[in-house]
Order: sequence, then C-alpha cells, then structure tokens
Amino acid sequence: MRLLVSAVALLLTLPPALAGALTVERGDGSVVHYTLDRPNNDAEGLLLIVQGSGCAPGATNPNMAMVRAAFANYATVIVEKIGVSPDLVIADEPTDCPAEFVTNYTFSQRLSDYRRVLEALAEDDTLPERLVMFGGSEGGLAVAALAGEFKADAAILLSSATGPSFGEMVKATVPQEAHPHFDAAFAAARANPDSREVFGGYPLKFWADIIDVSTAERMARGDGPYLIIQGGQDEANPLALARQTVDAYSSAGGCGLTYWEFPLLDHSMAPPDGTSRLAEVMTSAAEWAEAPMADC
Repeated sequence: MRLLVSAVALLLTLPPALAGALTVERGDGSVVHYTLDRPNNDAEGLLLIVQGSGCAPGATNPNMAMVRAAFANYATVIVEKIGVSPDLVIADEPTDCPAEFVTNYTFSQRLSDYRRVLEALAEDDTLPERLVMFGGSEGGLAVAALAGEFKADAAILLSSATGPSFGEMVKATVPQEAHPHFDAAFAAARANPDSREVFGGYPLKFWADIIDVSTAERMARGDGPYLIIQGGQDEANPLALARQTVDAYSSAGGCGLTYWEFPLLDHSMAPPDGTSRLAEVMTSAAEWAEAPMADC
C-alpha cells in the first residue's frame, strides 16, 4: 500500500472536442441519456466520469468539465441519472428534481444504466479499448462496483471512501445525538425496501439499496488498480472513513491501491480559502492513470 501526501501545481485546458448527446434503451423501453465527447485527435482511451449525488445533469457540471480537461486526449462519457437529460435545468435541489428521479433512483438502478451504456459503447469499434473510470463522492462508490466488472485499466475515487458502509458514512457527517434518528430510518428502509416514504431527500427504497454498500468490499471484487483521493478537511466523507477503507481493503488481501491524502483540502478539493484545487489534483490523477502500479 502506498500513501502519498502531495500537492501539485499543473493545469490542463480542454481542447476543442466533438460532443454528442445520445441515448440507449432500458429493458422497459425508457431511455438512458448520456454524453460522449471525443477529442479532435485519435482518442488514447475512454474515460467514464461518474458524478456525485443529486439530480443536476453531469454534462453541465463544472467539476466534471475539470475532470474531462485532465484527460484531454480521451473520449469521455457521462451518464445521466434516471429522469435526467443533459439539457435539464434544475433550479433548486432536491425540491426541483424530476418525479421519475425521485421515484426510481437507486444505486442498483444507477449501476444498471451504466452497464447498458458501457455495453453499447463496447460495440463501437471507433473507441479505444483502454478504459479509465472516475467517480466523485457517491459516484466513487459506483466506480468501485463497476471497475472490476468491466476490467478498467484504472479507477479513480475522489472523496468517496465510505468506511464500513454508506450508511455509516452518512451517520459520520451528523452529530452523535442524531444517530438514533438515522438508525430508525435505516431500520425502516430495511423493513420496507420498496417504500416511497422520504428520508433525507430520498425515498426509503434508495436507502434500503445503498446503506450497507461498502467501497472496500466492492473494490475487493476486482484487481485494481485503484486510486483513492481524500481531503483531510472533508466533512461530507470524513477522513477517518477513508483510512478505514484503505485498511479494510488491505486486510481483505486487496492490492493495487494507491491512496493520496491532501490534509488541507475539503470534499470538493478546496483549501480553507475556497480556491478549488480540483484541476491540479485531477491532472496528477490523469498522470497516475497512464502508468498505475500495484503493490503485489
């Protein structure tokens, strides 16, 4: 296991790209929206970018644009969540989320959509075989689940190491006195996994599907290589849980994990002055992805 504590100062801008908004059908006939951007030159690889929580389109997320910029010579794909299209305008989350998203979005459903898109792209012989995955926050959990299944050449998880489970990660972000309230809600979700009763902005069916999912356990199903990037000031995904994820993965016999810890950065890779360092961090992550090394 390698622990790298570093900061970098490199910037990379996105060259002109050819963008396309595409769809693929689900089994019920509804459509998954996704965006495929191709560089003007021959692509060196395909980058799957997996956004975090919420219903705002990933295609217009400025942080996702920074990730794309770091992989300027890659074709990049962003898959929108159920009920969301690339041009959707969300005035206020979560109150403005589409009804289809509110009713049907779960972690398992999200993974199913990614599988459909990746399987469709595998049939496109104009795309390179090299596959890199990036996931931020909740999206990192999806990458942990998909990387081994699709034999990704590299997988990057930013601010998304959940510790024992997603539910424990969520509880770690609230005061101790609120834990019984969360425990009760999680118990209700397990007892009623199809319930549309809302807790914390999501139906209980969402919670039932994700609360026991562990980043380390999903990563252990594949061989890596993985890169976990964690900010020391992250309050949405606390540092202690990231370290627990690294330890759990190692204890399970996993290898191929690189761990970067940035003590002064928060969940979005910004220091106390609020100036984002995401572009620099992602430039370093892109360099890592070109030649990731396993420890065993």
